[in-house]
Amino acid sequence: MTTILETLRPFGITRCYKGFPLTVYAIHLAVMEEDRLEEITEKIYRETADHFGCKWTAVERNLRTVVSRAWQVNPDLLCRMAGYPLTAAPTASEFIEIIASYIIRSRQTS
Repeated sequence: MTTILETLRPFGITRCYKGFPLTVYAIHLAVMEEDRLEEITEKIYRETADHFGCKWTAVERNLRTVVSRAWQVNPDLLCRMAGYPLTAAPTASEFIEIIASYIIRSRQTS
Protein backbone atom coordinates (compact mmCIF):
# COMPACT_ATOMS: atom_id res chain seq x y z
CA MET A 1 0.00 0.00 0.00
CA THR A 2 2.90 2.36 0.69
CA THR A 3 3.95 2.14 -2.95
CA ILE A 4 0.47 3.18 -4.04
CA LEU A 5 0.48 6.13 -1.63
CA GLU A 6 3.90 7.25 -2.89
CA THR A 7 2.80 6.88 -6.51
CA LEU A 8 -0.30 9.05 -6.00
CA ARG A 9 1.42 11.83 -4.01
CA PRO A 10 3.10 13.59 -7.02
CA PHE A 11 -0.40 14.13 -8.41
CA GLY A 12 -1.55 15.94 -5.28
CA ILE A 13 -3.77 13.02 -4.38
CA THR A 14 -3.65 12.79 -0.61
CA ARG A 15 -5.82 11.64 2.28
CA CYS A 16 -7.76 14.93 2.16
CA TYR A 17 -9.76 13.57 -0.80
CA LYS A 18 -12.93 11.71 0.13
CA GLY A 19 -12.19 9.18 -2.60
CA PHE A 20 -8.60 8.61 -1.50
CA PRO A 21 -9.15 5.32 0.38
CA LEU A 22 -11.39 4.03 -2.42
CA THR A 23 -8.72 4.87 -5.01
CA VAL A 24 -5.93 3.22 -3.03
CA TYR A 25 -8.00 0.07 -2.48
CA ALA A 26 -9.07 -0.15 -6.14
CA ILE A 27 -5.46 0.17 -7.31
CA HIS A 28 -4.41 -2.38 -4.69
CA LEU A 29 -6.90 -4.89 -6.08
CA ALA A 30 -5.52 -4.38 -9.60
CA VAL A 31 -1.91 -4.70 -8.43
CA MET A 32 -2.67 -7.90 -6.51
CA GLU A 33 -4.49 -9.51 -9.43
CA GLU A 34 -4.05 -7.80 -12.78
CA ASP A 35 -6.77 -9.96 -14.38
CA ARG A 36 -9.33 -7.93 -12.43
CA LEU A 37 -8.79 -5.15 -14.98
CA GLU A 38 -10.62 -7.28 -17.56
CA GLU A 39 -13.85 -6.95 -15.56
CA ILE A 40 -13.25 -3.65 -13.82
CA THR A 41 -16.84 -2.94 -12.80
CA GLU A 42 -17.38 -6.34 -11.21
CA LYS A 43 -13.90 -7.13 -9.93
CA ILE A 44 -12.69 -3.69 -8.83
CA TYR A 45 -15.53 -1.16 -8.51
CA ARG A 46 -17.99 -3.57 -6.88
CA GLU A 47 -15.38 -5.17 -4.61
CA THR A 48 -14.21 -1.73 -3.49
CA ALA A 49 -17.81 -0.65 -2.92
CA ASP A 50 -18.52 -3.77 -0.85
CA HIS A 51 -15.38 -3.16 1.20
CA PHE A 52 -16.35 0.45 1.98
CA GLY A 53 -20.11 -0.06 2.19
CA CYS A 54 -21.10 2.17 -0.71
CA LYS A 55 -22.38 1.81 -4.27
CA TRP A 56 -20.04 0.96 -7.12
CA THR A 57 -21.15 4.14 -8.88
CA ALA A 58 -19.81 6.15 -5.93
CA VAL A 59 -16.46 4.41 -6.35
CA GLU A 60 -16.32 5.34 -10.02
CA ARG A 61 -17.42 8.94 -9.33
CA ASN A 62 -14.73 9.40 -6.66
CA LEU A 63 -12.14 7.93 -8.99
CA ARG A 64 -13.13 10.40 -11.70
CA THR A 65 -12.48 13.25 -9.25
CA VAL A 66 -9.05 11.81 -8.41
CA VAL A 67 -8.22 11.38 -12.12
CA SER A 68 -9.21 14.97 -12.80
CA ARG A 69 -6.90 16.16 -10.02
CA ALA A 70 -4.01 14.00 -11.29
CA TRP A 71 -4.48 15.36 -14.81
CA GLN A 72 -4.55 18.98 -13.59
CA VAL A 73 -1.50 18.65 -11.35
CA ASN A 74 0.90 16.49 -13.37
CA PRO A 75 -0.23 15.34 -16.83
CA ASP A 76 3.36 14.81 -17.98
CA LEU A 77 4.06 12.31 -15.22
CA LEU A 78 0.81 10.51 -15.98
CA CYS A 79 1.85 10.20 -19.63
CA ARG A 80 5.27 8.85 -18.62
CA MET A 81 3.65 6.29 -16.32
CA ALA A 82 1.23 5.27 -19.07
CA GLY A 83 4.07 4.78 -21.53
CA TYR A 84 2.10 6.40 -24.33
CA PRO A 85 0.85 9.92 -25.06
CA LEU A 86 -2.42 10.98 -23.50
CA THR A 87 -4.30 13.79 -25.21
CA ALA A 88 -6.93 14.04 -22.46
CA ALA A 89 -7.43 12.84 -18.93
CA PRO A 90 -7.82 9.07 -18.80
CA THR A 91 -11.04 7.44 -17.68
CA ALA A 92 -11.24 6.08 -14.15
CA SER A 93 -10.59 2.53 -15.38
CA GLU A 94 -7.66 3.66 -17.54
CA PHE A 95 -6.19 5.51 -14.55
CA ILE A 96 -6.33 2.39 -12.39
CA GLU A 97 -4.69 0.38 -15.17
CA ILE A 98 -1.97 3.01 -15.70
CA ILE A 99 -1.06 3.27 -12.02
CA ALA A 100 -1.31 -0.48 -11.34
CA SER A 101 0.77 -1.38 -14.40
CA TYR A 102 3.36 1.25 -13.47
CA ILE A 103 3.68 -0.19 -9.95
CA ILE A 104 3.92 -3.75 -11.28
CA ARG A 105 6.59 -2.75 -13.84
CA SER A 106 8.53 -0.86 -11.16
CA ARG A 107 8.59 -3.95 -8.95
CA GLN A 108 9.87 -6.09 -11.82
CA THR A 109 12.80 -3.76 -12.55
CA SER A 110 13.94 -3.35 -8.94
